Amino acid sequence: MATVTEATTALLSGYNHIDALLDDGPGWNFLAPSTANVITYTFSTASGLQTGTTGLQGAPSAFSAAQQAATRDAMAYVSRLTGITFVETANGASAQVHFSNADINGAQTSGLCSWGSSYSYDGSNQVTAYSAKAYIYLDNVQWASQNAVLNGGQGGETLLHEIGHMLGLKHPFEGAIQLPDATDNSAYTVMSYTSSGGPYMSYSPYDVAALNWLYGGDGLGGALGVNSTGGGRYYTGTGAADTLTGGSGADALQGAGGNDVLNGGAGSDTAIYQGARSDYTLRQITTDSWVLNGAEGLDTLNGVELLRFSDMTLALSSIDGVAPAAPMLQFVKDGSGAASGNHPLFTGTAEAGAKVAVLNGGTVLGTATADASGNWSVQPVALANGDYAVAAHATDAVGLVSAWSLTQTFTVSSPLNQTGGQGADLLLATAGNNHLNGGGGIDTVQYSGAASNYTVARTDTGYTVTDKTGSGGTDLLVSDERIKFADQSIGIDIDGIGGQAYRMYQASFDRAPDLPGLGYWMYLMENGWSLRQAAAGFMNSQEFENLYGSRAPANDVFVTKLYNNVLHRAPEAAGYAHWMDILSNGKDTQAGVLLAFSESDENQLQVIGSIQNGFQYTPFG
Repeated sequence: MATVTEATTALLSGYNHIDALLDDGPGWNFLAPSTANVITYTFSTASGLQTGTTGLQGAPSAFSAAQQAATRDAMAYVSRLTGITFVETANGASAQVHFSNADINGAQTSGLCSWGSSYSYDGSNQVTAYSAKAYIYLDNVQWASQNAVLNGGQGGETLLHEIGHMLGLKHPFEGAIQLPDATDNSAYTVMSYTSSGGPYMSYSPYDVAALNWLYGGDGLGGALGVNSTGGGRYYTGTGAADTLTGGSGADALQGAGGNDVLNGGAGSDTAIYQGARSDYTLRQITTDSWVLNGAEGLDTLNGVELLRFSDMTLALSSIDGVAPAAPMLQFVKDGSGAASGNHPLFTGTAEAGAKVAVLNGGTVLGTATADASGNWSVQPVALANGDYAVAAHATDAVGLVSAWSLTQTFTVSSPLNQTGGQGADLLLATAGNNHLNGGGGIDTVQYSGAASNYTVARTDTGYTVTDKTGSGGTDLLVSDERIKFADQSIGIDIDGIGGQAYRMYQASFDRAPDLPGLGYWMYLMENGWSLRQAAAGFMNSQEFENLYGSRAPANDVFVTKLYNNVLHRAPEAAGYAHWMDILSNGKDTQAGVLLAFSESDENQLQVIGSIQNGFQYTPFG
């Protein structure tokens, strides 16, 4: 049970980036007498309407079908983040959360969340019953056009902002605890009124940290979060160098980037990381202290008992500090030393739980984790014809690496393998596991089936194309640029002409390419146009003029809009000055600067998720 104070005021974490976002309610964690991990929501305006509100003109109206669909997606996202189960109901009278459109007072107000709660308590000030309701309104007069579209754009961010209020978040500039000006913007929290980048369709880092604190990622009445069953809390850092200290319960600590110090405190505490176990190295300093190094930074762990990775949870007590023995490696080959086909199966034994890597020289052919009995197997994608000398080593949970296994030699000579020349080759995929190397030029691999019958995936050595029916096997494409299915064409040269053309489209027009247009620009670049010429061509278009105000805008307008449209953020002072110097002093043209933004690391990171496994286009001509 909780006291009245606990149920009606924000329970603070002691960390500014979290506490500056915590409101006094609604206190969904204190719902009583129900103990279910469920909050109901409705789009009904037929019953259960809010009474006594002064923030609206007239009665609310129902969300459109499109608004409802986008809201369901948003609630599903929030469910994954918080662990709460949100259930839609048509019964407005019983629903706890209501969504509707309304004419909201104030021309600057695009959304509103109004909530209230009621409770009762006993003689010892313990809450015996608690209920809450929240009403989310989107303005349908001054902001009607924006709020009609919630699956992207500013309307979607407004919806996310109001859902944040419903979950117990406040504005970071209100109340006794506030964010400093430097972080009071939407890049850190969508609860801010100051935009930076966006619009955002997911919560920003400080929002996630606050929601982790409130709900622990395991919902209402879970092991973590406010009013948790065992007093455990979920502490999330800022992404910079943080020191997070747990309490007396079984806490979760997530640095979220930066070189952090994570102090577990009492209880069985867990440090949380986003990557797989193999992405990190671990070193013991003292009996109770460890150093973990990975993509999120170099962390010092004190009094932490468990490490949770994306693929496993590791108990630090299970680590013995002794490197594993060399694994055993075997496979099948004939008397002449030839492998059986181009898709050999490597098997063996190793320390249970160790990650085994099979390598040919410095090239990893595949990895596997030894099971509880120590058995493992690796079957690489189709290997090219040639001679191989492979060996394996094992890495245990702490990162200690074994000696190498005995080296095994074999030869691959398969009729399924094809190699192109220096020109534009067409390679025809056949049944089985093909190794298809296009060589030089713009090479195309052709398949007889529809694209929906295959899965295309990027690997360290090229691309795999897997027949979902199982009859066609898995092919490895190396030095190939295009895939032609029966019904569509796919570009896989994401670091070449195709990727450059795709990024230039995104940079110039702030949208994904249309398929015929992408094919046209790829055709021009394949036939001699430089990327700089393409940039000038994009600028000399009506769409560019519509977006930038001119086909040759003023330099200050041009640079600012490049930051806004390409990088989706405001320019930083040093960067803005750099590009203005280049343009003002004739060091490069606007087309050259557009090219630089298009191929910048920041734009490539924004685009890679859309193209890393190939992108569709319509061939020109």
